Amino acid sequence: MVKILSFFLLLCISLGASEFDKNCFDCHSQDFKFHIIMNKYTLKFSSEKRIKEAMFDYLREPSLDKSILPLEYIQKFGLKEKSPLDDKTLREMIDIYYEKFNLQSKLF
Repeated sequence: MVKILSFFLLLCISLGASEFDKNCFDCHSQDFKFHIIMNKYTLKFSSEKRIKEAMFDYLREPSLDKSILPLEYIQKFGLKEKSPLDDKTLREMIDIYYEKFNLQSKLF
């Protein structure tokens, strides 16, 4: 039974990861520095809940005051456009992003 549950969990994570690849890496490409962005969110918001809410708020309605990036970066590349993903999918992508790039996962 444990093997079946483990397999199912692994399958769900890999399917979610492929959705992350499609929804996030397609635009940002594999060389985008997602870990740097996570570091900035962690320094500013610290807890998982606050980080995920800040990301969701920014991706839902991007604005200069919600951005964690330096002004110079925004001036060079522009402000991100509003995410076309529905709220449920966006939250799922943020969950996957957090699991892949949060600092705590690198400690263990």
